Amino acid sequence: MSAINYQGEFNKQLNVNISLVRGCIDDGDYTLKIKNHAERYNRTTEEIRYKIMTDDMYAEIFAKDPGKQNIFEKLAAQYISELDLVSDFVNLPNSAKIFVVDGLVVDKRQNDVKSVDFIFRVGEKKIYASHKYIKANGGAQDNQYNDVRNYLKNCKKIDGGDVYFIAICDGPYFANKIELLNNDFGSSNVKVMTIDDVVDFVKSISGM
Repeated sequence: MSAINYQGEFNKQLNVNISLVRGCIDDGDYTLKIKNHAERYNRTTEEIRYKIMTDDMYAEIFAKDPGKQNIFEKLAAQYISELDLVSDFVNLPNSAKIFVVDGLVVDKRQNDVKSVDFIFRVGEKKIYASHKYIKANGGAQDNQYNDVRNYLKNCKKIDGGDVYFIAICDGPYFANKIELLNNDFGSSNVKVMTIDDVVDFVKSISGM
C-alpha cells in the first residue's frame, strides 16, 4: 500500500469543496457564477441552485478542483516533513522560488526550469526536491514530464558532497518511467523516486 492514497485524498477534498459550494451558494462569487452559468445555457438561476443542492455531479462544476489547490504537493510535503530523520523542512511558497540551473542552486529562473518544491535536511545533508503527481497520459501531462526531465538535466549528475537533488514522481503516469529517468540523469547525489522510496532514501543518506 502506498504511503499516500493520493486519489482517496483528492476525492475527500473534492467532497469538501462541493460542501463549500453549497454552504456559500448565496455568497457574491457563487451568485455571479450561477447567474453567468444560467445565462450561458438559457436556464434560470433557481434551476441552477436546485441542481447544485441536489446533484453532486452538477455541484462539481462549481467546486474548486483539488488538483489546482496543490493537494498532491501538500500531501507529499506533510508526509516528508513528519519523517523522523527529516529536519528544517520547507515547502517553498510561490513568493520564494528556488531553481537548479547547470548544477547550481539559484533564485532566478532560467530556460524555463521547474522550481524546487521542497528543501530539507537529513543530518548534515541538504536535499532539494521536485515533486510531481501525474495521473494519466496526454499532452499536458507530457509537458509536466518534460519539466521533470529538464529539472534533472540541470542537476548535472552531481556526484559527491552533502547536497542531494531528488525528483519525487508519483502517479500512474510514472509507472514505467522511474528507471528510465534514473538511467538518463541519476547519480549518487541525483535520484528519482516515488514517495514510497523516500524513507529508504532518507535512511541511506543518514547512515542508518
